[in-house]
Amino acid sequence: MTDRELILDTLRRMGKSIAADLQTRSSGMTGTEINAEDDYIPDFAEAVKKENMRNRKAGQTDGFVCKSTEGRVVRLIQNYDSDVYTAEPEELPAQWRFVWSTDPEKALPFISLSTSPYANGDCCTFDGFVWRSGQDGNVWEPGTTNVKWEKVSALVEG
Repeated sequence: MTDRELILDTLRRMGKSIAADLQTRSSGMTGTEINAEDDYIPDFAEAVKKENMRNRKAGQTDGFVCKSTEGRVVRLIQNYDSDVYTAEPEELPAQWRFVWSTDPEKALPFISLSTSPYANGDCCTFDGFVWRSGQDGNVWEPGTTNVKWEKVSALVEG
């Protein structure tokens, strides 16, 4: 094994170890803390290739964490056969809970899911701006009458 191969192998092992540790620690972390470590969260498409979701840990606070193709961090809350139901987490809201962040830098486009409402402080993007929810249980798009959203900043293309 060359020095380069040894270094790359060591870095891969370290990354796998950190990712496995994050799965364990995630049950005691906020959505913002989990999203801050998204470099160590596996992609959904790769995760289902490695193991069917019927065999992964499911739970409201301690289920398997991964990222959808859209980049949203999600937690498996109900096992299912991912060979049969091949859709992304956005299309299977009964199986996945979305893990939102209060960090405007981690804001992603708004989606309305009754199973994963935005809590007070959670951020999303909508209509060219970053928004922060001003209430718990928020499933209504920013700008909806009588719904608390704070416009944080304009989106910066980059």
